[in-house]
Order: sequence, then C-alpha cells, then structure tokens
Amino acid sequence: MEDRIADIVDRLESNRESIRSFFQPLSEKEQGVRVYEEKPGWTVRQVLAHLVTIEGSMHTLFDNILGGGAGFTADDFDVDRFNRSQPQKLDHLALEEVLDRFASVRAKTISMVAEMDETDLNRKGNHPWHGLDKLERFVRWAYEHAGMHLKDAKQALARQEGK
Repeated sequence: MEDRIADIVDRLESNRESIRSFFQPLSEKEQGVRVYEEKPGWTVRQVLAHLVTIEGSMHTLFDNILGGGAGFTADDFDVDRFNRSQPQKLDHLALEEVLDRFASVRAKTISMVAEMDETDLNRKGNHPWHGLDKLERFVRWAYEHAGMHLKDAKQALARQEGK
C-alpha cells in the first residue's frame, strides 16, 4: 500500500520550496502586481499572505478532526469575508517576514501530518470550502491550494512583463 503520509509530506516540502523560490527574489514592483481583478483583488504579495493565513487556520480544523470532532461547523462563517480581510493584516510586514511566517505555518502542517497515522487520513469532517470529506482531502489541499495561487501569481507577472 502507498505510504500516503510520506507522499503528502514530500509534496508539502516541495511546494514550500517552490513558494519560497518564487516569492523571495521579487521586487517591490513585482509584489504589487494585481493577481486577481475580482474581489478580493489580491496583489502577488497578498497571495502569499493569504497562504499564511488560510493554512494557519487549517491547523485548528486538523486538530479538531484528529480529536474526533466534526471539523468546521460554524454556520455563520463567511469564507469570502475571511479571504477578503485576512491577507491585508500582513501588509505591514516585509516580504521576508511573510515568507518566514509561511515557512513556520508550513513546518507545522508538515509536523502535524508526519505525526498522523495512515488511518487518521480517513477521518471525516467538515471543511468550510470542501464540505464533508476525509482529512486527507483537506491536508492535500494545503499544497494544491498553494500551487493554484502560485500558478496564478506567475501568470500575473508574465502578463505584466508582456505589457
């Protein structure tokens, strides 16, 4: 049987390095390029801040499901409002500080996954975006989600260079 834990850890680590190598050399001008025109309208730098805030919030969900809880159950939670408001809270930090926070959040995600048993990945719970599913889906979403936004940021910079 495939070692799902090792696979997830490898992908989280690889994605962490991809994130760092992309964002670290960016100039101030590149950091300010708009990635999304629709709300929340993040810049390249705010995409990184989003990765920090959203993945950090997921640790509570993982702990809840691992502890036998139902996952995320707040009926009044507005994921769009969360996404609009959280990245801007890191606007005052230098890029290197946001990268350090991302590295710290990702290290905790990796540590949490490494401590899981394969059977933990089959636990079910609620996620604010995915709904009811297995913990494995939510954990894998950490690197898939980051990869999606990384691709969008790269495309935004490429469009900017083409102008």
